[in-house]
Amino acid sequence: MKKQIIKRGYDIFGKAYSVMLRNDLHDINSIDHKFMQEMILLNDETRTVLYSHKPIRKDFQQHELFSFAQQFKGESEYQTIKNILTYTANIAANYHVPFEEMKFGGTEKEIIERGTDWCADMARVGVTLLGCNSIPARIIHLVNPEKAYNGHVVTEAFYEGKYGVCDFIYGYCFYHEEPLDAYTLMRVKHYLEAYSENYASLYSAIAINEYNPLDKDNNYAVSSPNEYYLKLINTDHNDKWIMGEE
Repeated sequence: MKKQIIKRGYDIFGKAYSVMLRNDLHDINSIDHKFMQEMILLNDETRTVLYSHKPIRKDFQQHELFSFAQQFKGESEYQTIKNILTYTANIAANYHVPFEEMKFGGTEKEIIERGTDWCADMARVGVTLLGCNSIPARIIHLVNPEKAYNGHVVTEAFYEGKYGVCDFIYGYCFYHEEPLDAYTLMRVKHYLEAYSENYASLYSAIAINEYNPLDKDNNYAVSSPNEYYLKLINTDHNDKWIMGEE
């Protein structure tokens, strides 16, 4: 029997993206860097491991956002998800803080209070608001290996007996008769035909990590833009690596 090879951590998307991820602007000790250290590359081999078990529905009643999150509860889990997506996408669309003044990381409550259009932070918010409504979810990392600096972070929510991708920045809920998971979007491209070419290409390489917002050991350190990202944001890189990543 062939041994299953599970690739995880910063290096799974190749050398250049490894450099970019290791220079991520979140605090090096934060839960956000822990995600990148633990994320598992999604491929034909790991699909079985990543999708074979139904997630446990945790009790979020003691979470500081539990009461706040109840306003999003709809008549179905699908409607609850859509309500949360509308809320988070509105935050992102109306966030106009200059990059140099932005803050990153922190608790989900802190992220909501300050606002953000940073996908990794908003993905955590999505997982937590879903969890407070008894919908398990996890973090999904997306990369287009053919272009430099083309990454994104979304989530997969578990409802109707399946995982389905949710993008809490743009408000997208991928659904066609049933929830569409990240593996399906990576392999069956016609589900992404209605989206921009740049957005669809992000589903070329995918990694998954679990997140438990209830873990008391989570490090929610807050950080500011680092030198790497300041140069990245303020340089017209034209999707080419410009800082020696290769």
